[in-house]
Amino acid sequence: MKRSVYTILICLCVVILFAPFSLAQVEEMAIGNTFGVGARTMGMGGASIALADDFTALYWNPAGMAQIQKFEFFSSFSHNRASANTYFTGDDITTTSRSEMRPNAIGFVYPLMARQGGLAIGFGYNRPQNFDYQTAIIGIDPSSETDFSGLSVDEIDANSGGIGIWSFGASVYVTKHVLIGGSLDFWSGNSLNHLDTTATDIVNIDSELSRFRYDDEVDREYSGIGGRVGLLAHLTDNINLGLTLVAPTELGVDELWYQSTLEVYDDGEEWSDSESGSQIYDIERPFEVGAGVAVKLLNKRLVLAGDVQLTDWKQTRYDPAPAENISDDNFEKYYATTFQVRIGAEYRIPVVDTHIRVGYFRDTVPFTDAEIENARDFLTIGVGKIFEETLKFDVGYMLGTSQRSRNELTTERQTHRIFASAAYRY
Repeated sequence: MKRSVYTILICLCVVILFAPFSLAQVEEMAIGNTFGVGARTMGMGGASIALADDFTALYWNPAGMAQIQKFEFFSSFSHNRASANTYFTGDDITTTSRSEMRPNAIGFVYPLMARQGGLAIGFGYNRPQNFDYQTAIIGIDPSSETDFSGLSVDEIDANSGGIGIWSFGASVYVTKHVLIGGSLDFWSGNSLNHLDTTATDIVNIDSELSRFRYDDEVDREYSGIGGRVGLLAHLTDNINLGLTLVAPTELGVDELWYQSTLEVYDDGEEWSDSESGSQIYDIERPFEVGAGVAVKLLNKRLVLAGDVQLTDWKQTRYDPAPAENISDDNFEKYYATTFQVRIGAEYRIPVVDTHIRVGYFRDTVPFTDAEIENARDFLTIGVGKIFEETLKFDVGYMLGTSQRSRNELTTERQTHRIFASAAYRY
């Protein structure tokens, strides 16, 4: 009797509150979460649509590659440290953090000649999404009328992985001042979510149950094919305008999942159960439209740049739905249209021929089924140096904060990102 009753209650409670795909109102990890690529660009807040003058143009605006007049080999690494403070029971705070170093970009741009002007091709890898973060909960559940009420909850929700894009693209001057370009993108990546929850009856709320433990692991592989096109116009010698369009991408998901439950009763009796499975489905990403402007002042020593990127996440679709209780209008109900804002400045110090940079980056949260008190805002700084017009080194740093509340749980996140890039041109 114990096993049957508590198994039903506990598993239902856990599934309702914690399982990754148990409810429609669960945030889809592969949507949003822009990380950014390139130390120079991210030091300027990610404002690159109207600049796009190194290998990362293949991601930001492929039209810009034809501006590169020498062969360029480019590589970049990033280090991400994400800390989270959770408020679960009044003023009690649980703090946890996760850090990872990952490849951020690698590839080359090869310039050619054409009748209309410059022509360039590029190939390589950019990793614009990152999932390395985790949260923790420790405390007495303050809710009422649930199977967790009054129990001491100890939970860690850990995520890792990311999505990268292998791209082949080309860019050409169609007039003396206008460039167009495009790329064919091969999306690939993975995510691993591990939820470890223990609930203990330390104040004898239940006459039979002592504690239970629930483990849930979801391992996903992502793949898909997409593309993007861009335009870059030199309106004057000092003003650039850029436009980009990212085509809808059908992101295939190959998912493996595993769940286990262990129940311990006051009389020492234990019962455990586990199950696993797999499923395949698609996430159909919508169009993304971007625009940017760059202005060069003080004899081009000072560069000011700004971008906006519009994405209507309501148009995202699952095909088929990854769970029976996820409705066809899931994204229409729980997602929004977002404007990503990226602003930056770069100044070249003539005496030492070194570039310093500052910027601001807002990565709007598209998921609406949570109270957002502080969006994902980042302040950025950076520095760069070119040696003998051949070797270029850049470092960028981003500090981000955000806060959101949902289901009586408030989470504050602080993110530190460091980008280091090197380019060789000859």
